[in-house]
Amino acid sequence: MTTPSSGELTIQDLVDEFGGTAPHSLSEYYAGGGLVPSGTSGPGGAVPSSGQISLSNFYGVSNATYTVATGGTITTSGDYKIHTFTSSGTFTVTTVGNAAGGGSAAEFLVVSGGGGGGTDTSGGGGGGGGGAGGLRTSYGPSGGGGAAESDATLTATAYTVTVGAGGAGVSSGSGYTPGSASSALGISASGGGSGGSRATPSGPNAGQPGGSGGGCAQGGGGPGGSGTANQGYAGGNNADEHAAGGGGGAGQAGSPYVNGVRGGPGGNGVAVSITGSSVTYAGGGGGSGRDEHGENPGGAGGSGGGGVGCPWGSTNAAGAGTANTGGAGGGNRGAVGGAGGSGIVVIRYKYQ
Repeated sequence: MTTPSSGELTIQDLVDEFGGTAPHSLSEYYAGGGLVPSGTSGPGGAVPSSGQISLSNFYGVSNATYTVATGGTITTSGDYKIHTFTSSGTFTVTTVGNAAGGGSAAEFLVVSGGGGGGTDTSGGGGGGGGGAGGLRTSYGPSGGGGAAESDATLTATAYTVTVGAGGAGVSSGSGYTPGSASSALGISASGGGSGGSRATPSGPNAGQPGGSGGGCAQGGGGPGGSGTANQGYAGGNNADEHAAGGGGGAGQAGSPYVNGVRGGPGGNGVAVSITGSSVTYAGGGGGSGRDEHGENPGGAGGSGGGGVGCPWGSTNAAGAGTANTGGAGGGNRGAVGGAGGSGIVVIRYKYQ
C-alpha cells in the first residue's frame, strides 16, 4: 500500500500506512523514529528525521515491505537473512520486498561439485589433480578472474536449488569423473573437471575441462583441462614423464609438476564473505608425484578444500576435496584418486 500521491492527505493515511497509537500527531512519523523506517522517501524527497515536518512530506510514500522466504539453513547477519543449501532443496519466496524494504534483489553464491582426482594404471605414472567446481557470485569476484555478477531478481515463487555432488575418485586409467553442476535462481555453475588419467604408457593423459580444469597425468607433454570463463582456471600441464599437474582452482591455475618429482599443487580458491564471515571455496586437487627420493611429493591441495595428491608407489589414499566447498580430489597412482567435494548454494537478501 502507498499513501495518496496527490489531493487530500490526512493523518489517518499515515496511520493506515505506518501504524501508530492514538492520539496521533505528526511527530510520531519522523523517519527512523520507530514507525517510519530510516531513509523512507517519496516523490517529494526523503521524509525528515528531525526538524520541520508536514503532511506534504508523505505524498506517495510506502512503508517498507521486506522479502520473506524459506528453505535451506537460515541465519542472519545485520539486516540480511542468509539461506545456505548444503544439499539440494527448494527456496520459496512468499513476499518480495518493495523499494523501501530493500527491493527484490538477492545476492548469491553458487559453487558446483569438484572433480575427482585422476589415476594411472599403466604402471609408470600418476594421476592429475581434479579441477575445482565452478564458482559464481554477486558478493565479490567470481571464479576465473570474473567480476562480481549482478544480483538475482526474486519473484514470489518456489525455486529449485541443486547442489552438485563431487566426482568420485577415478579408479580406471581410462575413466573420468567430473563434478556435478550446482544451480539456483537461474544461475548455474559448471562441475569441476576430472584429473587426467592414463591406462597405458602411451595413452591419453590430458586433464579434463570443467568449472576449473583437471591437471594432466604423468606421461609427457599433456595439457591441463580448461576452466569455464568467469568460473575457474585451467589445470596444470606436464612437460615430461615424471609427475602430474595440479587441478585448477576458482582463484588460480593448477601448477605443473615441481622439480621433476613432486606433483603440481592445486590452484587456490576464492574467499567469499556472503555468510557473514570469510570462507574460501573451490580449491584444486594436487597432482600425484614420484617417491624416488624418499620424500612425500604429492602436490598440495589448493586453499578452498582441494585434496592432496599422493606419492608414487605409496599406499596412501589421495586426499578428498572438502564437502560443500567445491574442492577437488587429489591424484593417485595405480589406486583410486581422491573424490571431489560437493558444492554449495547461498542466497542473501535484506529482511529488516
